[in-house]
Formats: sequence, structure tokens, C-alpha cells
Amino acid sequence: MNESQILTARSIIGDKVRNAEGVELGEITEILINSDTAKVEYGVLSFGGFLGVGNKNIAVPYEAFTLKNDEGYFVLNVDQETLENA
Repeated sequence: MNESQILTARSIIGDKVRNAEGVELGEITEILINSDTAKVEYGVLSFGGFLGVGNKNIAVPYEAFTLKNDEGYFVLNVDQETLENA
């Protein structure tokens, strides 16, 4: 049986995001919640730029992220070029 895990928004914001190959894509900067269902709908991924300047932010459906809890980061199965063109 899979065990559910409850996370706080504070514990997710700032977490690194990598792709399936382990390349760092960016970090989660916001959590977007549906006020009607109280369900987390999106994580905002900040990527690109240098030292926080020129970063792009994109809302990604939360289900697209996979938590690597033992590693302390999320995996998003997308390549960096796809993100840059989003």
C-alpha cells in the first residue's frame, strides 16, 4: 500500500527541480491552490537567468512533478529546451 505524504507549502517552495537525467531545471517558487477544491493545482517553476536575474516562471500542473523525498528535490520529465520555449 502506498503511503500518502502531507507537505507544507513552505517545505516545497525553494525545492530544486531536475529532469529525468538529473539536470537541474530550476526551483519551485510558488504553489497555486484551487480555492473551490482546496487542491494544489500548480507549482510555479522558476528557471533560466543568472543569479535570479532574467528568470522565467511557468505554472506546471502539480501532478507533473515527482517528489524524490530521499534526495530532497522534485523531478519534472521535460528537457531544458522545452522549458525555454514555453
